[in-house]
Amino acid sequence: MANHSADSPDGSAAREVDRLAASYWDFLLAREPSLRSRRGLPVESLPGVSAAEADERAGFAAGVLNRLGALRPAALPGPAADTAGFLRALAEQEAEAGRFHWLTPTATPYQLFRLQQYGDAVFRPFRFEDRGDADRYVSLVRDLARCVATIGDKAAGQAARGFRVPAPALPGVRTTLTGLRASVTRYVRADDERLTLLDAASRGRLRDAVAGLVAAELEPAFDRLLALVSDPDYLGRAPRAVGWARYPEGEAAYRAFVRTYTSGDTPPERLHELGREHCRELGERMREMRGTLGFTGSEAEFRERLATEPRLYAATPQEVEARYRGHLDRLTPLLPRWFAVLPRAPYGVARLDPALEASMTFGYYEPPTAAQPVGRYRYNASDLAHRSLLGAAALIYHELAPGHHFHLARQAENTALPDLRRELVAFSGFEEGWAEYAAGLAWEMGLYDDPWDAYGRLAHERFTAQRLVVDTGLNLGTMTLEQARTFMRAHAAAESEGQITTELLRYATDMPGQALTYRAGHAEFTALRAACERGAGAAFDVRAFHETVLAGGALPFPALRRRLARELPARPAVVRSPGRGT
Repeated sequence: MANHSADSPDGSAAREVDRLAASYWDFLLAREPSLRSRRGLPVESLPGVSAAEADERAGFAAGVLNRLGALRPAALPGPAADTAGFLRALAEQEAEAGRFHWLTPTATPYQLFRLQQYGDAVFRPFRFEDRGDADRYVSLVRDLARCVATIGDKAAGQAARGFRVPAPALPGVRTTLTGLRASVTRYVRADDERLTLLDAASRGRLRDAVAGLVAAELEPAFDRLLALVSDPDYLGRAPRAVGWARYPEGEAAYRAFVRTYTSGDTPPERLHELGREHCRELGERMREMRGTLGFTGSEAEFRERLATEPRLYAATPQEVEARYRGHLDRLTPLLPRWFAVLPRAPYGVARLDPALEASMTFGYYEPPTAAQPVGRYRYNASDLAHRSLLGAAALIYHELAPGHHFHLARQAENTALPDLRRELVAFSGFEEGWAEYAAGLAWEMGLYDDPWDAYGRLAHERFTAQRLVVDTGLNLGTMTLEQARTFMRAHAAAESEGQITTELLRYATDMPGQALTYRAGHAEFTALRAACERGAGAAFDVRAFHETVLAGGALPFPALRRRLARELPARPAVVRSPGRGT
C-alpha cells in the first residue's frame, strides 16, 4: 500500500494542494457574492469588471500555477490529485481571462445578467436587524453603482481599442439595459415590510441614502452606458459582421474561450466537423420518428405541423409548469435504480423575471442557497403562442433531475470536498455536458416512450449539435450571420425566428464558445461511460459510474478521466446497468 502519511513526500504534497485550495477559496469568497450567498454569509461588497480587478485575479492565478508546478503529480493521492487538476484548470482559465480582458464581452444581455442576479441573491433577501445592516445595505447600493460604472468604463475602453458590440446586437443591448435600469433601481429600494426591526431614524436615513445613490450614481451609470451604445459615432463604427475572428487577436481569444468553456483541448475546427456529423445522424433519426408519428411528408412540412399542434403549446404559465412537473413525476420513482445517492435539496420550477424574458431564449437553473434552499428552473413564459413545448421533457431533465440539480446540489452537499470544489461552478463542459448526458439517460429510463417527447429530445440534441457548427463557424469567420441563420433554421424543429436571432447573437456577440459546452460535454460523458463499460464488461455498474462522477464534483475532463480510471476498478459490482427501454 502506498504511504501517504503526513511526513511522507506524498503527504507533504497533498497538504500543499489543500493549502492552495483553501487559499483560492478565501480569495474568491471575499470577492464573489454568489459564493457568500450560497454559504449564508453576509455579502460585504460587489465586484466590478475593471482591468485592475482582472489583473488582480490573473496575478493570483499565476501564483497558484507556480506553486502547482513545483509539485510532482505522481506523488499525489487520489483526492489531492483531483483537487490539483481542478486548481490547475481553474487558474489557467483565470490567467486566460486576464490576458483577453479587452476582448471579453461585457455590455451584452447574458453578460449583464449578473445585475439581475444581484437582485435575487443579494438585495431582495437582505435582512435588516440593526443600523449596521442599514449601513452595509447602503454600501452595497454604492458598490452596485460602481459595478455598472465599470461596465461602462470597460465598454468605452474596448471601443477605444477597436472592440465594439456588432450592430445587429445593439438593439438587444439597449433593450436589456433599459429593462435592467428599471429593475435594478426598483429592487434596491427596500420596502417598508423589511424594515420593521429598524428604528424610525434608521429607516429614514436608509431611504434617503438609497434614494440619493440611485439618483446621483446608479441611474447616471446606466445612462452613461446607454448613451455610449446609442452614440452615433459608436453606431457608425460598430461592425456589421459578427464573430471574434474579425477583431485584432480575436481568433486567439476565441480559441481560449473554447478551451475554457469545454474544459478540453479539442480544437474548434474539429468541433465544427463533429457538429455536422451529429446533425446528419440525428436528422436521420428524426426522419424515422416522423414515420412513427405517421407523417410521410418532408421535415419542412412537419415543421408546419409542429407550429399548429395544440398539444405542443400552453396558454398560461401555469400550464407550462404543469407540463414540466408531469415529466418530473414520471422520473422520480425510477431514480433509485440509476443513482446510489440522491440530492437532499428539493427542486421545482418558477417563472423567470418577465423583464429578462425578451432577451433570453430559454431560462436558467437557480441552485439552492442558504436563503433559498430549493433548486429551481426559471422558465421563460413569454410569447407562449409561439413557444413550443416539444422539448419540455428533454429540457426539464437537463435543467433539474437528473441534470443540473443532481450535479450542483450533490456537489454543494458533499462535505468531503474542499470548499472551493463544493461551491464553485468552474467548468461549463462538465456542467452542461452532465446535464445533456442526464437528459439522454432518459432514453434508457423509458421516459421518451411518447413519440412526441422522443422527437422533442432528438430535436433538442440536434439543436445542441448545430451549435457546434454555427458557434465555431461564426467566430472563426467561416460563416456569415445569414449562412449561420440558414443552417440553424434547417436544423431547428420548433424554434421561432426570434429565438434563432437571439441564439445566433448569443454565440457571436455575447458568450462566444459557451454554446459548445452542451454537445461537446455530452460527447465527453458518452465516451467516458463507453470506456468504463468496455473495461468492466458484464460487471459494469451504472450507479457506480454515476456516483464516481457526481461524488467528485465538477472537474475538467482530463482530471475526470484520471478519477474514473483510479476509482472504478476498486468498486465491486453490485447493480448491473438496466437495459435500454426499461
